[in-house]
Amino acid sequence: MSFLTVSLDGVTGVYYWGRSISKMTLTLDRISNVNMPESSKKRMVAELRCGRGWLAYLLYDWFGPVPVATLEQLQDPLTEELLPRPTKEWMVQYIETELTEAIKDLPAKYDASDVDYGRFTAGLAYTILMKLYMHEGNWEKAEECGRELMKAEYGYSLVPEYKDIFTLKNEKNAEIIWACQCSRSVNKQMWLAHVLPSVYPTKNPNIQKWQGYRVLWSFYNTFEKEDKRLESLVGDFVGTDGVRYNQENPSTVLEKGALPVKYGEDPLATGEESQVDWVVYRYANVLTALSEVIVRKNNMITQEAIDLLNTIRNRTGIKPYVMADFTGVKDFLDKVLLNRGQEF
Repeated sequence: MSFLTVSLDGVTGVYYWGRSISKMTLTLDRISNVNMPESSKKRMVAELRCGRGWLAYLLYDWFGPVPVATLEQLQDPLTEELLPRPTKEWMVQYIETELTEAIKDLPAKYDASDVDYGRFTAGLAYTILMKLYMHEGNWEKAEECGRELMKAEYGYSLVPEYKDIFTLKNEKNAEIIWACQCSRSVNKQMWLAHVLPSVYPTKNPNIQKWQGYRVLWSFYNTFEKEDKRLESLVGDFVGTDGVRYNQENPSTVLEKGALPVKYGEDPLATGEESQVDWVVYRYANVLTALSEVIVRKNNMITQEAIDLLNTIRNRTGIKPYVMADFTGVKDFLDKVLLNRGQEF
């Protein structure tokens, strides 16, 4: 009998990421007896618990309930033990507990000028918690999280122009709930390198261009012509070779769809990497989600839900919805899905 050993990251990644939860569990134990200011220790514990809850939620969303080793099991590494897949109920409670406990000792936010900007916050934990409750259809608790994030203490608001969210100049703006901090010396992202074709004109000629990601024309065509987000989703441009590329003349450049340029240029980039912060969660996500939650909770369309969705649409310069635009709850939810796709 022969056995197949699976080595593909897409299949075995769950074990790699699961080990990260174990590392955080061991770290929690290691710092418990470290002599440091109690306030600092509380914050670090809260950050680790937020990290465990966040990673556990992502794994649960992708793979269903996943085994989570206890501290006792991790402290006895020589004993071989197969960890069973936990129940859904256990997994949800674990994630919920980690996030709610983390919230107690995390600051609501960090100001852009704060040296600790980029660390985990209560705003981040509430965002993940909202997603968990939506995943489980717990609309009441999801709504509570969404409304919590609208409070003034978090300071979230929409950036007036969509294209300005993802630029070096406007890093740490009020719409960002959490972004991976990127800099020349620590961590960099490669979005533009993955998107841009070699003929796409850039102010910085040193940006590497691999001609990768595309947005299918079928989805690109769902955008209204007046939508300002099309400034960042490029379906028509004149290349450095003098050729105009679009749906009518895609060549190999736009053969599969439009360019999701999205991120602004790093003027100091000399290759594939950019120091523009990588945005993970932002306030527009919360407003759109809350619109959906309100309708799902009541199984009816409310004016508040429409207004929340219109908050995003108004920024784009397209026509806001009115009640008569929806034939029913399903139609509203279908439009929410479309709007989410267009915004994110």
